[in-house]
Amino acid sequence: MMAKRDNRPATLSAEKGSALVMVIFIMVVLALLLAALAYINAQSNQNSAYQIASTRAYWAAQSGAEWGTYQIAPATGSAASRCFSPNPAYPGIGSIPGLKGCSATVACSSSATAASTTSYQITSQGTCPAGNLGAGHSPVAAVRSVIVAISNASGGLGGQCVNCINNCLINYCFLLNNTYFCFGGLNGCLHHCGVNLDRCTSVQCLYNQCGGTSSAQSASLSYWLENP
Repeated sequence: MMAKRDNRPATLSAEKGSALVMVIFIMVVLALLLAALAYINAQSNQNSAYQIASTRAYWAAQSGAEWGTYQIAPATGSAASRCFSPNPAYPGIGSIPGLKGCSATVACSSSATAASTTSYQITSQGTCPAGNLGAGHSPVAAVRSVIVAISNASGGLGGQCVNCINNCLINYCFLLNNTYFCFGGLNGCLHHCGVNLDRCTSVQCLYNQCGGTSSAQSASLSYWLENP
């Protein structure tokens, strides 16, 4: 008696092998996607943390600049006749709400720019910790800087006149190769200062038209900007 031949196709094992390969491939792809999403999320958290620290550092620098400006040009009384001491200074800004853990380094430099006029430049650098940004990253801090320029002139009508001239030059002129190039509104601005531009060919000539001065100091802000 002969056994019956099994006519079923012998493809079951091959199908099982193909399915296993497909499952492994899908698992690898999903693992890579999850790893990529985890990395993107970590980077996003790190960027957010640093942006927050950078914003805090900016306001720390602004606070330091305000402190330095007040030392040179206080709200009441006469303006300063020299830079503050110690220089650089480290005002305590950590008690300001939102700036806990931050610090500011404030430096001052001065130079005589005209008769009875001294220019001060205040540089304030704010630093705030961004903390630990995750594995593979050392703890970092965000740093921002602000620069302020102030002109102090001897008081009285003469000091006010010099400050007025300085403001006109800032608003209507630009300096190139030690030469002022000015726009049409300068003459009208100087007229309000009591100065006649037609009689002068130099800035010093404008200053010379200012009246007498006293020992008191008056201050004017030249610029206030962020140092990139």
